[in-house]
Amino acid sequence: MPAIALALGACTAAPQASSGPSATPNPQGAYDGVWASKPLTRADLAAALAARGISDARLDEWTPDWDQIDYRIFEIDIAEGRWLMHENAEGIDFGVQWAGDFEVTATNQVVAQDDEFKCPVTYDVARDGDALTVRIATDACTDPDDLAIQTVIYESSPFHLVQAANWTPPSASFEPAPSTAPNEQSTSFERQALRPIGTVEGAPLGYVEYLPPDYDQGPSPLIVFLHGSGESGIGDESALAVLAQEGLPGLIGRNRWPDDRPFVVLAPQHAEEPPSFCMEADEIDAFLRFALDHYNIDPSRVYLTGLSCGAIGLWNYLAAHGNELAAAAVPIAGYGIGAVELAGCELGRVPIWAFHGSADENVFVRGDAYPLTALQGCTDPAPVDARLTVYPGEKHDVWTETYRSTRYDIYGWLLSHHN
Repeated sequence: MPAIALALGACTAAPQASSGPSATPNPQGAYDGVWASKPLTRADLAAALAARGISDARLDEWTPDWDQIDYRIFEIDIAEGRWLMHENAEGIDFGVQWAGDFEVTATNQVVAQDDEFKCPVTYDVARDGDALTVRIATDACTDPDDLAIQTVIYESSPFHLVQAANWTPPSASFEPAPSTAPNEQSTSFERQALRPIGTVEGAPLGYVEYLPPDYDQGPSPLIVFLHGSGESGIGDESALAVLAQEGLPGLIGRNRWPDDRPFVVLAPQHAEEPPSFCMEADEIDAFLRFALDHYNIDPSRVYLTGLSCGAIGLWNYLAAHGNELAAAAVPIAGYGIGAVELAGCELGRVPIWAFHGSADENVFVRGDAYPLTALQGCTDPAPVDARLTVYPGEKHDVWTETYRSTRYDIYGWLLSHHN
């Protein structure tokens, strides 16, 4: 696949809103920020190809996995003279596709050059407030693959601003007071068990189980923990043993889970089959319904949390199922741009408290910052409780500190919400 080299020359200032498309030649920093397309289905991309007289067979050659992926989001990251293109498939970042240099002319056209074939392409670009439109003006490239890729990405949807260049983490005043440190005198490991696939009637997946000391006096609140991609497996005993080392199961297994926490904690294991790297919405829904049927659970206090890939699956679940079952959710280092684009303000009917590291290079902070900022601005309906905590300077693993609850009482916050 040929790579198109794109970037902006020396743009450093934050983008400024305007009343109409930019008319001045290359205003300093006018395009800086991160821009995302809407969630694009196969039909969306095929329509863009058809407008150029290109068969959708070209699309299937380029992205043959539409039977497993419902939509893609393309992101343009413009900052400090660079233009980077990212592709996300339902939240999974497939990395930088194109990067390089380009020139913006006096008429606000972008002159770019293909790295491999060295054929010039000219784009018309225009910014209207928080929308960026990119269209092909002229294309001297002769390879049909090249034109197809450009057409699909740039002409299938305008891009909208999801993170300004000067975005800063929210004020700590928005967050509740830290909790006290968890009680180190715990016997939680004694009540944790592996439930391999096929050993529990009706269970759609293998999972790790924790039951609180007073479970028999229930019904109990439920936390379903969704693991990261490194803990994926087939759900047998050896695979579940790996899952039991991380996140909430890891705390429980190390007796770092206070005995007086009232939750049943269940951690289903996803079998990673690319490109379905993360737990899917229907998978999560099926497991929740199994849990409610099989365990003595209070249906008004069903909570979800997940880290990294698990948080991505959590966001996708909320977009599809909202508050049907979930009373509140805590995604950590996730990606919810597609979720809020698909569900809009309805997503705010579920209380959400997201955590992310500002220096996360695996899943960029905008993955949680954009959806929470969008929800906080909703009025119809207004969000029940939409919170964002960003750890300044921290990278991908912010779940260890978050789940220990030494600074933020996420467990008390969960229990404060009921369906």
